Amino acid sequence: MKNENMNRIQNVSGKFRILFTVLLALVPASTLLFWIFFNHLPEDLKTGLPVVANQALPLSTLALAFLTSLIPLSVVIYGLVTLKELFELYENEIIFSEKNVSCFRRLGFISIYWVIANMVFVTLISIVITFNNLPGEQVIIAQFGVSDIAMLIIGSIVVLISWVMNEASKLEDEQAHTV
Repeated sequence: MKNENMNRIQNVSGKFRILFTVLLALVPASTLLFWIFFNHLPEDLKTGLPVVANQALPLSTLALAFLTSLIPLSVVIYGLVTLKELFELYENEIIFSEKNVSCFRRLGFISIYWVIANMVFVTLISIVITFNNLPGEQVIIAQFGVSDIAMLIIGSIVVLISWVMNEASKLEDEQAHTV
């Protein structure tokens, strides 16, 4: 009979796998819809942007804004795919394997990629949104803060943990094959 804890891990992991699968469709779709309806959205839905759009944005600008959004969106999608894969492994009772280690390593690097992608996004989106403003009202913003430093540290720690997990997995494998 299966361990009750393992059953719970499989059950919760299956729910997370489904969640990440749904998010893989919803996140890109919501990003696309955000830019399609940008000019009609209430101002409080636009507050996450680094600059304020002083006017309705033309279709070409909205298309460029969406393309710019693909930079951090691609990192998010890569993260969701990796999380889906990790929880699928757990759902299939694969808890401590090279595939798990690979997922953790990727998650660490994804945290680092996120910081870089977000820095590039903030700079580019500020240019795109204010491009049609009058001279003197165009803005370029660069942003790097404490949360970015924290994300870089967390990503580095996760990469280190994956390295330790990999070494532990090798030791366990050696012990399993030692007579």
